[in-house]
Amino acid sequence: MYIVIVGAGRIGQRLTELTLKDNREKNNVIVIDKDQARCEEVARKYDVIAINADATQEETLEESEVKKADVLVATTRDDAVNLMVVSLAKNKGVKRLVSLVNQEESIPMFMEKNVKIVKNPALLIAEHLYRAIKYPDIEDYMRIGENVSIFRLTLPEDSRLAGKTIKEIRLPKKSLIIAVERGDRFIIPTEEVELEPRDKLTVLSHKDVIDKVTSILSK
Repeated sequence: MYIVIVGAGRIGQRLTELTLKDNREKNNVIVIDKDQARCEEVARKYDVIAINADATQEETLEESEVKKADVLVATTRDDAVNLMVVSLAKNKGVKRLVSLVNQEESIPMFMEKNVKIVKNPALLIAEHLYRAIKYPDIEDYMRIGENVSIFRLTLPEDSRLAGKTIKEIRLPKKSLIIAVERGDRFIIPTEEVELEPRDKLTVLSHKDVIDKVTSILSK
């Protein structure tokens, strides 16, 4: 793959390293950054071309031969810069566009351009901490789209649900237990599976009923 990475900061450099380590792909990587020292560092550490220039200028993208790119990734901490870069790349025919998004309110602008977005790690950490506060019984959490999440929690030792079947506990609509881990066993559940204390449950749930689901399963 021919990959253009805009931004040679910590995230851009780590991405560069990962693309080069992928033995399943023969990746050619171009890195663009306005900071000369960063470009020199990237060129010294990795087998890539580093262009010291402003990626929001068309001539910079032309120099990178962006029209040949399979994907362009914008990794700067400035959403305005990232948005400008992916817009220019889209106009030049790049089909796959990925961008770091640093502010929640910027997301709709990227989505309008069909850009695959990745939230800044600081945003993700803040969201994770908030979930840890709001749902102390949830151990693992992954959001799927805007409305659905998958999470895991463990039934208490004195759970009131022990001995009840999944059908009997009557989870809210728009929620579903999709896996039960019991010691070394992994159970794909049916409605007739009886729950036991310390069962680790994986649940698929719409965001509107997460509070109710966790309340039922954590008692």
